[in-house]
Amino acid sequence: MPTVRVRDNENFELSLRRFKRLCEKAGILADLRRHEFYEKPTWKRKRKKAAAVKRYQKKILREHMALERDRQPTGTGNRREKEKEAA
Repeated sequence: MPTVRVRDNENFELSLRRFKRLCEKAGILADLRRHEFYEKPTWKRKRKKAAAVKRYQKKILREHMALERDRQPTGTGNRREKEKEAA
């Protein structure tokens, strides 16, 4: 469980915000919501498969964006390089 030390003269709302951020990063609330009700094994498989598909699509998108970035010509907007090439 995340812990937050309240600093001297620190506002309570600020320390509460830091605690909430740490809980969000640790995934405590998501885990709590997931265990709030019983999840059937078929639902669990369906959720895991959907997560795997989402990860795969994200990977493909990143690879596609990298290919597009590599295809674009470099130095199109640099005037000094154009002047050097012309000289």
